Amino acid sequence: MATRTDTQSPALHLADRQDLIRVHGARENNLKDVSVEIPKRRLTVFTGISGSGKSSLVFDTIAAESQRLINETYSAFVQGFMPTQARPEVDVLEGLTTAIIVDQQRLGADPRSTVGTVTDANAMLRILFSRLGQPYIGSPKAFSFNIASISGAGAVAFERGGKTVKERRSFSITGGMCPRCEGRGTVTDIDLTQLFDDSKSLNEGAITAPGYTGGGWNSRLYIESGFYDPDKPIRDYTKKELHDFLNHEPVRMKIAGINMTYEGLIPRIQRSMLSKDKEGMQPHIRAFVDRAVTFTVCPGCDGTRLTEAARSSGIGGINIADACAMQITDLAEWIHGLDEPSVAPLLAALQHTLDSFAEIGLGYLSLDRPAGTLSGGEAQRTKMIRHLGSALTDVTYVFDEPTIGLHPHDVQRMNDLLLQLRDKGNTVLVVEHEPETIAIADHVVDLGPGAGAAGGTVCFEGTVAGLRASGTITGRHLGDRASLRENLRVPTGAMAIRGATTHNLQHVDVDIPLGVLVVVTGVAGSGKSSLMYGSIPPRAPAPTATAPASSTPTWR
Repeated sequence: MATRTDTQSPALHLADRQDLIRVHGARENNLKDVSVEIPKRRLTVFTGISGSGKSSLVFDTIAAESQRLINETYSAFVQGFMPTQARPEVDVLEGLTTAIIVDQQRLGADPRSTVGTVTDANAMLRILFSRLGQPYIGSPKAFSFNIASISGAGAVAFERGGKTVKERRSFSITGGMCPRCEGRGTVTDIDLTQLFDDSKSLNEGAITAPGYTGGGWNSRLYIESGFYDPDKPIRDYTKKELHDFLNHEPVRMKIAGINMTYEGLIPRIQRSMLSKDKEGMQPHIRAFVDRAVTFTVCPGCDGTRLTEAARSSGIGGINIADACAMQITDLAEWIHGLDEPSVAPLLAALQHTLDSFAEIGLGYLSLDRPAGTLSGGEAQRTKMIRHLGSALTDVTYVFDEPTIGLHPHDVQRMNDLLLQLRDKGNTVLVVEHEPETIAIADHVVDLGPGAGAAGGTVCFEGTVAGLRASGTITGRHLGDRASLRENLRVPTGAMAIRGATTHNLQHVDVDIPLGVLVVVTGVAGSGKSSLMYGSIPPRAPAPTATAPASSTPTWR
């Protein structure tokens, strides 16, 4: 082995001197020629009252310029398909690294999106079952509820030995998607009385579904289709006319000289409205779906989204649907008990992903949990699972108030995650108000002193201890705690909820007092949103004297 003979420490390499992100003359939005130097591979928290310019500096200047520069590395052809980003108003930006923004926006509204799909845990499980599952049913696609089984055949022509040869070829793809619910796990039953008034004709406005009233193109499509008399009441339609109106297969036709596709009202409503997640719908569309549609568990797959073949293949008596339905901590224990050298790297990667769930406090979830049902805090921590296991370093992670709405218990878990990302050699930038998160910062940038035109300047830059002694608005309030009220309002009544079972609620009974400010608390994922949004209707029913035996609330 070679040994060093010099006793002096080597001079700092030129590349190692690039340890700062330098911002000079930032004027984005309300920023007033802001200049700061942010240390790399450290946790920097940006503080200040709402509207002081924190997001303008972090997101609209630093992160925006990083993403713009990355986009410019692609060819002009590829850039044509990407959103155009203007250069932020800033004189100098140096030392930027790749920026990854992790926010609290809810995960995708696609009804097929689950906790397992957004973290790639499902993808690894599919490979595992395709290798070890008995009986063998096919490739990982056979275990995917996003891939349908298809087959086809036809003649192909190609040159062989100077001659054109024609051969018949066939193909088939075995997918795991349940054909009845198309991988959604639920089926719909439509109340036709909510779609149309059968006592009226189409010209009289019989169709009452949103978007099909007022003489628009949707209503004209049915009025001018020619399959039935638009002046005849729907109740007088013949069997064929009713079929053409409700269930006709798609067909091209001209309506008022414009080529359009005609199809029955029911499949058109299913495609345009029911194939989307309810949480992503406009309020009036969601109200219509609530009235007209009943969602029930698919009888073909029992809500697992998978075909019978996919559910027939298992490992030690556990099929992939059973694995995805397990609580993640239980699934991690089951994976840990599998001893198969042929898939050891895969098992290790899957074990790491599942352990990450438990590490950030999400071990109570299951992989088949719809992604749209996660709270904002759960969604943000779920996104972080990929980054915790990533081999990338020297990345700039940008967080927008990651602790907003979190229980103090979850705030500590989030702090641990931020520190883990920093300790991997990444730069972590956090816009935050929470004192517990500000306290762990290596560097603090306080903006203000006011909001809007009264903000946009750097009031303090340095350590947390320096911020406390700085005399700024943030520094003065770091140690403040709100006092409790001594005199409380008297409730005017109560709203009774009985037997609530939405998501993880376990037959919850609660009386919510009326006429007062009520706060529902608990750690992230404890069921707060499920109780409030899943058990309280937008408009309360008429007052009753007794509480019901269901989760429908009543007033008293």
